[in-house]
Amino acid sequence: MPNAANESSEGTGFQPGDGVVEEASELQEASSADRTPEEEFLAQMLAASGATNLKEAGLYDPAEVAAEEERIEEEMSPEERQAKAEHDALAAAFSMIRERSNEGKLTTPGTWAAAGIVPDHLIPVDFSDLAFDEIIAAQAASAAAKKVAEEAAQAVVADADADAVSADSSVEDVAASDSKADEAADENAPSVDEGDSLDSEIETPEWKLDDIKVLEGKQTYLYSSDYMTDTYAHWAFLAEEGDDALTLVDNAREESRLYPRPMLAASLSSKPYYWNAEQIEQAWQAVQESGSYPDINTCEASNGERYFYSTDYLSDAQAKALAEWYSVERYMNV
Repeated sequence: MPNAANESSEGTGFQPGDGVVEEASELQEASSADRTPEEEFLAQMLAASGATNLKEAGLYDPAEVAAEEERIEEEMSPEERQAKAEHDALAAAFSMIRERSNEGKLTTPGTWAAAGIVPDHLIPVDFSDLAFDEIIAAQAASAAAKKVAEEAAQAVVADADADAVSADSSVEDVAASDSKADEAADENAPSVDEGDSLDSEIETPEWKLDDIKVLEGKQTYLYSSDYMTDTYAHWAFLAEEGDDALTLVDNAREESRLYPRPMLAASLSSKPYYWNAEQIEQAWQAVQESGSYPDINTCEASNGERYFYSTDYLSDAQAKALAEWYSVERYMNV
């Protein structure tokens, strides 16, 4: 999607900081006693950087920049304004997914609406559709680019291997074959122009969204795999879905299978569930009453701490022994 703001600013000659170059020069010429605290700070920044003006130092007057951006937006057509609003809202939506993932939270389309980032000309469901279209398109373009790169690399290796196999077994012929393989690799390696043509065959995605993952349930949830593991996302998903019986069962099975060990009941009091003792007991009752999870059982250590486990992965004796170890015996050996 084109950035209408950038397109509209082409040819204007404006660069951030243009309006403050003269001001910065005056700051350097003024004596320290005549400067305001703000002017003194800017003068010190300029002196430290060796720059002669704010632009050279990479410092811009926010008011000047904001005023210029406002002027550019006023000159846009209605279509350009809408395109810019959509672009900015999408950037905010994708940033929100990553920020919330870093905080251990999933994101739903409703989160975007509640945060007020949906453009005025769109209803929330239309913006949600737009966001998912962008995610799908960006990930498809990224996958296509990777496929082309892998096929090109495989072709180079295949050609080199074919030449090497046809070589004679003598030392001289082997040496000649190696040289030939190197030449073949050089000949088949994409040149700068060929690389450009490969790139031109695939539309470069505007967004880098390979990390954005989707979970479908009562709602659609999104998270970033750069900031949240798939396993934690699954637990957060269960917490959001509100199926307490399934949450207890999935956690008990995962602990029993992965480590293997029984799951401490009190662990459900932690993030992302935050259950109290009553909720844990109610979930266990729901598991028993459903009759759908015959492999889930419970045991207690000698100090009264309760555990849940799956008999698909642990026997009753193993679960009991491990519960005693984790709750009591390991502390005795410290």
